[in-house]
Amino acid sequence: MGKAIQLRRVSGTVFIIVSFFYLAYFTPVRIKSDLRGIKYSLGYTLDEKRITTETGEIIWIVEPGEILQPFMKYVIFKGDFSTFDPADYTIMADEYGTNIGILEFNESTPFAKQVVQDRLKKEAVFRVHTVREEEVEKLRMNESMVYYRLRRAILERSIDFIWVQPVKNINMNYVLKKIESEFGKPSPLPIPQNNFANLQFIPFLAILFAISSFNIVLAVIPLFVVFFSFPLAVSTASIIATVAIYFSAKKKELLPLLYLIIGILTYAALSDFLHINDILQYRGVKISLIALPSLLIVKTFIKEWKWLKKYFPFLLIVVATAGLYYISRSGNVSFVSEFERKLRDSIEGLLWIRPRFKEIVGYPAYFMSLRLKKFKWNFILEIIGAIALLSTFNTFCHIKSPMVVSLYRSMFSILVGYLTYWIVGRTK
Repeated sequence: MGKAIQLRRVSGTVFIIVSFFYLAYFTPVRIKSDLRGIKYSLGYTLDEKRITTETGEIIWIVEPGEILQPFMKYVIFKGDFSTFDPADYTIMADEYGTNIGILEFNESTPFAKQVVQDRLKKEAVFRVHTVREEEVEKLRMNESMVYYRLRRAILERSIDFIWVQPVKNINMNYVLKKIESEFGKPSPLPIPQNNFANLQFIPFLAILFAISSFNIVLAVIPLFVVFFSFPLAVSTASIIATVAIYFSAKKKELLPLLYLIIGILTYAALSDFLHINDILQYRGVKISLIALPSLLIVKTFIKEWKWLKKYFPFLLIVVATAGLYYISRSGNVSFVSEFERKLRDSIEGLLWIRPRFKEIVGYPAYFMSLRLKKFKWNFILEIIGAIALLSTFNTFCHIKSPMVVSLYRSMFSILVGYLTYWIVGRTK
């Protein structure tokens, strides 16, 4: 028993040391890559099938049933390709040296990603964002809203190509000048973010040491998964770590920083070409978001059942409703009201990057739970705080996002949490 405890302590120490030295190497390398990757290019609609760049290069719009042609050096897939075989387009793309454009939030997105993933020339890819006339009308967008949308695409998702479509009642020249004033002149042609030496097995091992500090046996599971898929092994390890660290950490005040480290290590382990360019994504987002809160809820009911049982029907409804809302808001396509969109834009204008609501509210709740341990309903604060911790981790599961953006977003809320901890401690 004593040897097991000692081994867990050694694992925890190794986790901290390896993380420190690796992140000292990785952080400047990734930031340098992000600065190159944040460059964007522009293209304007010529007709239904063609887009022209500022240098006169033609980008062709390929819809379901249409085939690639040798003269098509740049294409964007658009529409529902679910009934077509990606292999047919993979062969043509490699034969003609075609650069594949992946259009965000379009039915063609999964198909285009599969073509790029399967082809030999994976580097011949670029990611596309556009604002359509129908969206402007439906969402009642103005110049400011269009600007912030394009700004987010470039700053938060490192988009390569902005497809400028004609839209009524929007001065796109004004919008594009604002974009240029912030990000500089557009590049002549779209290019993806290049790969770099990230030594991705080191952060993976660091996560395993973090797990071993709680339970050595659990660290074996991701090692087994490595033989099937390294990205899946990273996801498995990081999800286990988000649970293990919560229950193994003795100084709960340090948990926000530990979750930040686990998030960055996951981010680093998956910082390869396909993930940086959003062709592959972190797997297991939903599981990572619900595993810890679910365990805390079960633990609470077991521990406090004597007095909680009379509230059980009410709490069951509340937990189910809150859980469904929580999961529904964890994706990129959840419904956002016009008021919320405008509020988000205003916050971005004020703070540069909008902090996540789950963190800006959750971290004060988390630190209050540490100060108010005798409060009867303190478990509610603890669960809300756990959601904030997972949100910080989840921020770094978006591998395409520039590191500085993710760090700023997370650290802002964490600092608000520590400030709350200090204030509550002074007033108790």
